[in-house]
Amino acid sequence: MRVLYLVLISQVSAQLQCEKSIIRATVGGRFNVACTYNTNKFRFSKKYWCFGESRNYCETVMDTDGFTKAELKNRAQITDAVYRGLQILMTRLQLRDSGVYWVGIDKIYADIMFKIQVEVTEEAVIRPKVWPVGSPLLTCGGQPLTLRCRSERGTNVQYSWYRKAHPEAVLLQTTSDLPLHCAFLTQDGQFVCSAHNAVSREHSNAVFVHVLQPGHKDCVYLLTSEGFESYDCKTTTTPRITTTMTTVEVFSSTLVTQSSGYEDHSLCVNQTWMEGVFFRSWSGVPLWYDIIRWTLFMIMMVTTGLVHMCTRTRASGQRLTHKHQKHI
Repeated sequence: MRVLYLVLISQVSAQLQCEKSIIRATVGGRFNVACTYNTNKFRFSKKYWCFGESRNYCETVMDTDGFTKAELKNRAQITDAVYRGLQILMTRLQLRDSGVYWVGIDKIYADIMFKIQVEVTEEAVIRPKVWPVGSPLLTCGGQPLTLRCRSERGTNVQYSWYRKAHPEAVLLQTTSDLPLHCAFLTQDGQFVCSAHNAVSREHSNAVFVHVLQPGHKDCVYLLTSEGFESYDCKTTTTPRITTTMTTVEVFSSTLVTQSSGYEDHSLCVNQTWMEGVFFRSWSGVPLWYDIIRWTLFMIMMVTTGLVHMCTRTRASGQRLTHKHQKHI
């Protein structure tokens, strides 16, 4: 009996043989199976692709007569190239495509069939990359900034952000983006992105956040991580210098006090000339502008005076000449 079974198996193998009996693929991927058959006997027989555990009750999903099940249209194909063999192609694979398939050839009394096991799984993720959305220098001015996380490979990838802590990390949110803002950053911390799906999980390099100046709205913080472009907030966060001026009348002069963010200076000046100058400075006009304005004003006054004096001198000379001629 066993010998008869082996003989039947060898006969079937001679009639139809495929290059693979187990196929492993990932979601969104594709596979191709090439089979050869006895072209002398089955050249004009219908070939088909059948899905199901049992060869007797499997469901035909496509055949060489042009039939294709609706859910496989535009992503599956069976081609009978005769002497070049039988080709089965499936693309844009889904998890539900996993299972037992049969390559079959119509034959009177009993079809010729070859069993193929297909396993479709999700693609494993790789270590995700993290980068800031926008210029990192925004952190030096306390502006909000978003960290984005992406894995270049993997299917149905989900993302989570954690803050490292003891004894275990704290889950912050389950999205690919992590917004950073002053109210959220009260102290230094390390943040890690996790990319995961049903088959694997990977973590990004840690992002270090250094809070240089805490504050609800006007904080200053610095980001560092492997792969980040380095920058320094010290050169961009010099305290702003605010200048105010006050006048105090002391006898016949004015005491002008200039206060800055670093030190105070006092200057005693003549009240009658400098009062107008500093009045312009209080309104936000630079000192050099006032100096130029008053210099031009003085030049204009001197020029006007000289013109007036020349005019009067010329008129007086003309009158004297006229009187002298009249007297003669």
